[in-house]
Amino acid sequence: MTAAVIVAAGQGLRMGSAKPKQFLPLGGKSILVHTLEMFLSCSDISPIILVVAKEDCAAIHSLLSPLHPSHTRIEVVTGGSCRQASVFNGLQAIDAREGIVLIHDGVRPLVSKGLIEACIQGARQWGACIPALAVSDTLKRVDEDDMVDSTADRQGLRWVQTPQAFELSLIRRAHQRAAAEHWQVTDDASLVECLGGKVKVIPGEVENIKITTPQDLRLAEALLKTK
Repeated sequence: MTAAVIVAAGQGLRMGSAKPKQFLPLGGKSILVHTLEMFLSCSDISPIILVVAKEDCAAIHSLLSPLHPSHTRIEVVTGGSCRQASVFNGLQAIDAREGIVLIHDGVRPLVSKGLIEACIQGARQWGACIPALAVSDTLKRVDEDDMVDSTADRQGLRWVQTPQAFELSLIRRAHQRAAAEHWQVTDDASLVECLGGKVKVIPGEVENIKITTPQDLRLAEALLKTK
């Protein structure tokens, strides 16, 4: 069994839009539909758990109707108070006990089928696998007055992306432990690390951007035109 949890419960305040960023148009379709279509193109992935905010549940079905009949592989669940809680809700909705699960940001619509498949294979081999890019910019650590405190050694540093892929039992155990001990992290791989687990890093894709700001949306439009 290979499942996916697509997290689309955020409000996207940095976008400055009246509607959540995942529902904004991109190349004639919503950002979220682009994301779902790529996962639906991977016939082995089922179910696809779509996590949305409670107030968006009613509207989401009209968004999915153009994806018929493949949208029957999609199950909609309600998100939690933060991304971590939303992912946990999504994992709880998967009936299987064993298998591989991909966890992906709904606002990364330009992910490729090749990257999805590479993450699945990586999780099967190593138990946990994430895509990432090497850091090319200089990184500075600053103090509370925004004065440079130190310069980070970028050797070995990576910009992490999604999808992140895991053995289902491993990531469930990590999220259950996090809920019990009130761990708060910024990505799911960090929870596996907190358990003492190993996470394999594979090459990510430059085009696999997360749409957070209006500038990101313009970049995604330009990248989409090149595909």
